[in-house]
Amino acid sequence: MGKLWSRLLIATGLKRKAKVSVCSCSLDLGLHPFQPSNAEEADIVRTKFPSFVEELTKKTEENYFQEDSPPFKLFPPSVRPDANKLGHGYPFNCEEEPSKKKVKWEKDYAAIKAEQDVANQFNIHFTNCRNEGFLFQPFHTDTYLKGMKEKAKQKRRGDAQRLHRDVDTLPLSEIEKNICECVGVNIGEIIESGKDLDDKIDEKAMKLKLKIKERERFKNKGKTLPNDEDKKNYVKYSQYKKEVYDNINCEMDLIITIAAKRTFLEVEIKSHSANIGLKSVLEKAAKQVSKGNKIVEKFHGDILREWDFVRVIALPNINKNELEKEACEHCSNFLIGSEEMDHFTPWIENLLSKLQISDCTSDAYRKLFARVVGCYSHSEHHSSTVTLSLAEARTENEKAITEKEKGVYSENSVPGESLPETFQLTDFDKKENKSVYLYWNPQQLELLLQNEDTKKRVLFNSSFGCGKTLLMKHFAHTLAKRDSDKKVFYISLAAAAGQQLDESKSSKLMWPAVFDIANGMDFDTRVEVIGVNNLIQHYQDKFNQHAACVNDLLETFMKDNPGHHFIDELPAYEGGRYHATKFSGPNLTHLTDPEWNDCCVWIALRPCKIDSVNYDKFTADAQAYREHLTDQLSFHIPPLSVNMRNSSSVKEVDNVYYARKRSVAPAPLPPNPVCGNPAIVIQCDNESYRGKTVTAAIGKYFKKTSEPVIIIVRHSSDIAQVVEECDKLSDRQVTTYYPRVITEESLLRRVITEEVTKLRQFLSEPAGYLVTDRLLFGGMQARNVICVNSGYTDTNSVTRAIAQVIVIEDKHYVKRVKDKKADIVV
Repeated sequence: MGKLWSRLLIATGLKRKAKVSVCSCSLDLGLHPFQPSNAEEADIVRTKFPSFVEELTKKTEENYFQEDSPPFKLFPPSVRPDANKLGHGYPFNCEEEPSKKKVKWEKDYAAIKAEQDVANQFNIHFTNCRNEGFLFQPFHTDTYLKGMKEKAKQKRRGDAQRLHRDVDTLPLSEIEKNICECVGVNIGEIIESGKDLDDKIDEKAMKLKLKIKERERFKNKGKTLPNDEDKKNYVKYSQYKKEVYDNINCEMDLIITIAAKRTFLEVEIKSHSANIGLKSVLEKAAKQVSKGNKIVEKFHGDILREWDFVRVIALPNINKNELEKEACEHCSNFLIGSEEMDHFTPWIENLLSKLQISDCTSDAYRKLFARVVGCYSHSEHHSSTVTLSLAEARTENEKAITEKEKGVYSENSVPGESLPETFQLTDFDKKENKSVYLYWNPQQLELLLQNEDTKKRVLFNSSFGCGKTLLMKHFAHTLAKRDSDKKVFYISLAAAAGQQLDESKSSKLMWPAVFDIANGMDFDTRVEVIGVNNLIQHYQDKFNQHAACVNDLLETFMKDNPGHHFIDELPAYEGGRYHATKFSGPNLTHLTDPEWNDCCVWIALRPCKIDSVNYDKFTADAQAYREHLTDQLSFHIPPLSVNMRNSSSVKEVDNVYYARKRSVAPAPLPPNPVCGNPAIVIQCDNESYRGKTVTAAIGKYFKKTSEPVIIIVRHSSDIAQVVEECDKLSDRQVTTYYPRVITEESLLRRVITEEVTKLRQFLSEPAGYLVTDRLLFGGMQARNVICVNSGYTDTNSVTRAIAQVIVIEDKHYVKRVKDKKADIVV
């Protein structure tokens, strides 16, 4: 029979890849072909519950297999690391002696971090996978047939009420019997009676592996029932509950299915970090993946007859050499250690090369998808109903990074009250404080927990996305509540391209940046938001002339308005932000005056790119300026170095951009980033077609008409055609906000007022499209961004995106993408 089956597979082109080696240790990892099911039906669940399966199939087809759905699906549990901040927010240096709470915290954090680190490696690899498949992290097997299990419970309760019977003594219903068949549970007949039946109850109590107290309750109740029929029903139903709800349920740390490889892969992840006890940890993990293998085979063996189950164990904190001491050569190929984490691509490619290649239809995969994803999406393990249209996936990615789903906003201040003067671990149990502590990463928290003198003068010199604005807005809120005697000014210089102020272009600077308007909406009246336009007006009112540079505007305003100043997006350079030629910081010697002694001044320098010829001089001047601020004016420079805003797909685009030398090093993503939706690059060499290319991209990738999308246009000459084409989208709401050159000042002010009013409406309830330019949108965040001819050097426009970025560029940029083999859809 075996030879006949093998010949049949060869004849049909479905020859399975032979296992070249077998396990010679106790772990038994690697490939385990699903054994042919004993069930006669090819799809037993569809036979037993046709309408239920029909509904699941219909919903999954509608939600997951539309034209715009990614072929490989990373499900929200893998892109919504709800527990991330559990570890990130804990200040480990706040206690001298370790407490039980701290020890537990560290243990929980280690487990969470290990799972997220390993899942992230798989996420990155499969983000742009062109084959069908899906990834869950973690996966709960008790979600299978959840709807039918609930229906069976309701029927049993209803029948017991109607018949005035004990719910445990009713015979198994047809639904319950069908569930048993679908999950591979055999409830045998019980033919004993009288005393023999009481002995059977004792025997069953032992077989069910109940805890001591549960076992005694089971035996006592069973033996006191009035007749043999009730006793038999009671034993059967008890076995049903134990088998269906306990014995075949488990949590699988990470599962991956790959349709083209006909593979169901489970990864068991352990945070163990010591070589002592390593063998027992591996054996425990091996038992868990073995159990998962058996459960999946029981559930889905009828449709996965030619599939493989792959067992993998990951210990990301253990050296592979130590793991190999406890495993045979075969099993070592299916172990992930610290070396594999550092060089994951060769490991995963080697693993995939061991798997079979399928040329069969995806019928089995679609059936499996409907069962697994369809049932899972209706379980309590999801925080929301799962759909993976592009729009929903982008929303989930945004939630994972910002904890919100508004679509467009500036950095919002931390929820809840401000941090206390001193941090005590016992305070963490207070519900009102917990969200505050967990909101920050360690670098941010370290700054906020500094003493008041240190926090009085702060200079941020960090890359995009590190939380500079978030920290400044939070502390501005705090001071406004705490110190009512002094004014609090939040000064945003986002609208200024550089230090120089060209009088011929002064009308453009009268347009407040989107960031300034959003800040005005975020802050209450206790914080006064000041934009470049306000600084220009103040300077002109005082001197009746135009200022030469931004520093002149800033210094004049500060001297005339003592108080707490939070200065964001300061362009401390001459030239453009993408080709800075000279460092130029403001003169802050007035801070030594007595009236400034109790005033806080926080400054965030805007990152820039520097022409190579000026790089050495620029960096030397910048270093001298920083030393002057720290030595003479007691400024503190916090080491913010981790990008907390962008998904890895957005950073992938940033990494491809032309790499001029930067004023600060790019901030890497944290260890557990959100992958985001695959970045997309569209080649458009003819500038007259850029507007049409934008609307084509909208039609293809943003089919949900209300989804907010920001269109950032680099050249003013392109804005008109982009707006014209977008206006043709009759089903979309299009908002425009970009500077118009208007010579008559009264008309200019009226136009600005009207445009700002429309922009406020969009920011309040983002829906549809906002067409703007890169300067005016600087400092903001958005779920989705389309960059139109942003240029090789404009990383700032790209990093405005949180979940999805689409870049419309010419052939030169597309060539760079291909040359770097970046994970970007071209």
